[in-house]
Amino acid sequence: MLLWLAGLGLVTASITIPLSPVAPLPLSHQGAATSVDDLFRRSCPEEVASSNPYKPSLLASSFSNDVFSTGRVFPSSGGFIRGAVEAWAQHQHLVLRPEEVWFEVLVQMNLYMSVHSEKVRSLFVEHEGGKKKIVVEGNSWDDMVVGFSDEIDKRVKPKWLKDWIMPGFSTSTPKDDVTAAVLMMGLMKQFFDFEGWLVCGIPSVTLLGTKEDWVKLEAKLDYLKEFGPDPELFAEMLRPIMKRFVSSWDDAHAEETKLFWEQIVRVKKQWSCGEGANEWGVSGWITGFDFFERNGWRRGYDAWEDYDDDEEEKETVKEEPRMGIYPNDWTLIMDGQQYLPLSLSDVSTGYAKAPVTMKGYPHPGVDMEAYILAGNVGVERMEEGGKVTAQPVSGWFAYGPVNSNDTVGPFIGNGNELESIAVGIEDCKATKKEEEEEEEEEEEEEEEEEEEEEEEEVKDL
Repeated sequence: MLLWLAGLGLVTASITIPLSPVAPLPLSHQGAATSVDDLFRRSCPEEVASSNPYKPSLLASSFSNDVFSTGRVFPSSGGFIRGAVEAWAQHQHLVLRPEEVWFEVLVQMNLYMSVHSEKVRSLFVEHEGGKKKIVVEGNSWDDMVVGFSDEIDKRVKPKWLKDWIMPGFSTSTPKDDVTAAVLMMGLMKQFFDFEGWLVCGIPSVTLLGTKEDWVKLEAKLDYLKEFGPDPELFAEMLRPIMKRFVSSWDDAHAEETKLFWEQIVRVKKQWSCGEGANEWGVSGWITGFDFFERNGWRRGYDAWEDYDDDEEEKETVKEEPRMGIYPNDWTLIMDGQQYLPLSLSDVSTGYAKAPVTMKGYPHPGVDMEAYILAGNVGVERMEEGGKVTAQPVSGWFAYGPVNSNDTVGPFIGNGNELESIAVGIEDCKATKKEEEEEEEEEEEEEEEEEEEEEEEEVKDL
């Protein structure tokens, strides 16, 4: 994304927060996406699984094949959350745009609305029950998708909805607006049917954009309460995070800034046996962006059958509570908000989709059901100057034919990606253990030398 944004002349500002002085690890280009189709199939594997009753092909995308020639873009079912965890394990410098953070919030709201839309129907639309049809003609997929967002805007009660969903940051591109429009369609898909016509015609963290962009991102939380009590709780969960995104611009080297970013990802082994993604738990404030489960319901400790309440009571604060941040053995509390740990295998995907009926497509007289899917679907990794950077990549895909009456999901994403992250965590933990053992050996040797010196002094006396 850095490469693409630079080409558009949009990378004009950023701030870097130096964190842990961890040793750099080499970047392996193995597993990089080789084409748009490869990125789609490996980032969203359940959409093309052999067990599906339909066999879709990629129809269009925000990506072009030429961006994959550098071997920098890696498939990811959640470029923000999964990408951050892997960056932590692989000692990669994290680069964030406000767009990908915002898209993660919108994807979570798509999960919520998939099961709670009827509770808030009267807040968003006039019609009771069922769906109203929206028909849009466009010269391209981009035009058509943006047209759907315009038509939704005309039909919903809240006149703030479209402006709120659109990113509108200094780093935003027209492609970002299309990605946001798809997520808008996903939010409203319980109220509308879409028909379209194509007519001729973590060593460091770098926040891109300006401080004002991140202030604008924080302000977008105010409207989540309009979707109901659970989204309002989601907003409260995100406020301590967004507030510190903004304050990071005031002093990147401040102790408070470093303390916050050091708590983005924490990893702990959950089980004494087993291996892979199920073996590891993820905590830190990154889990605040995984508020809703894949079934659209709010996460809670009551869903953790293996979570031991007694263990929670036994937790001790490893560090003195500072500046509203309480980093405990396993949970994290900021400004009174507790960030729940997740199993690595339970991390949600970072994308959502909406069905659309393409009229007269691929040729006159034929209609095709298709899906348009959007969100954080990759990670761009680059090695330069002895360090590796990792930046979430967002975009969209259109694919069909599909049968929207057949349920695919819940979104599980790329399991191989999670297993690869688990391997990286295991290697990182093993390396850290070796370093700790070496330090212990050095300390023991120093103590022995001191004892020998003391004995020699006693003998001399």
